[in-house]
Amino acid sequence: MSEIRMDVDFEHPAERIWRALTEEKLLSQWLELPRFTPVGEAEVTGVEGQRRLAMLWGNDELSTRLVWELTPTPDGATLTLRQSCVYGEWEDEERDEVRAAYGGVLHERLPAILDWLAFQDVDLNAPMPGSPAEPVTEVIPFVAPDKRRRRGRRLVALSTAALLLLGIVVVAALTQTGDEEPAAATQTEDAALPPSAPPPGTTAPGAVAGLGTGAPSPSLSKSPSATPTPSRTPTTAPPKEGTTAPATPVLAAAYETTEQGLLRAGFEGEVTVQNSGQGAAQQWAVIVTLRRGARVTDVSGAQFSQEGSRVTFTGGSLAAAASLTFQFEVSSALGDSGPTSCEVDGKACS
Repeated sequence: MSEIRMDVDFEHPAERIWRALTEEKLLSQWLELPRFTPVGEAEVTGVEGQRRLAMLWGNDELSTRLVWELTPTPDGATLTLRQSCVYGEWEDEERDEVRAAYGGVLHERLPAILDWLAFQDVDLNAPMPGSPAEPVTEVIPFVAPDKRRRRGRRLVALSTAALLLLGIVVVAALTQTGDEEPAAATQTEDAALPPSAPPPGTTAPGAVAGLGTGAPSPSLSKSPSATPTPSRTPTTAPPKEGTTAPATPVLAAAYETTEQGLLRAGFEGEVTVQNSGQGAAQQWAVIVTLRRGARVTDVSGAQFSQEGSRVTFTGGSLAAAASLTFQFEVSSALGDSGPTSCEVDGKACS
């Protein structure tokens, strides 16, 4: 029978194994068979989610159908390989040679790639498994011993000091009263107002406040009004005649995937930026979000910077009612049809 079937269990999740199967740079590092062309020349014939991948692979004299299937398990996933001839036939020695080659490919080279991918996902700042947890520092408020007793002593001391101060004030007041001379009272009587004039602030008997009693009533004068203080806040000058508000740019963008194929891991994209406003844009920026693991490899017509899956394309001025187009290439997994999002000036691309 001209078919090879192998089942291999891995202690890695199915998503990680799928990356090793569908990213061309990873696939070419571990999948290599004797007498077969480089795996990058294989033709992908079918992809079902992240579960099944089918391809045609062989050489000028032999073509085989190679099917990979992933089945999740409690410890990771099982990778099932089935390979059969489409045209041409294996000799017994050739089939045994290919089967032996799969032993090193699936049990040595592929596990090394998976371990390398797992290391990239490790958070080096996280505590190691089995390591003791960091001690939790509990802040205990300090309570002085005999706090109530000290507080009581403090209150007694304050009360005693208050009583002493009150006594000193009373003694000083009595001493000052006893030392006053009678002449002071006589001098006060001599300086008193005549009986005809009531003391200030009082009203003569039978008189009503504000009416004359023989003595001129004080005149009520209006207080001078306060001079208004000129404001220091400058007033806004009215716009000059004939002037208008400055024109502003209005940016929009449209994205299109220009090239993609199952054989090729990745795609090519094109973005057109248009300024429909009345003013020129001094600069513009288009933000594109790629799928995990995808990288921009080449750009034409713009500058770019990539942080993780977020790619920012920038350019210079764009005049009013003008447009421009730039292209970029992305290396990613097989079946990737384009970015997950695209926006310019906070608006999604069309």
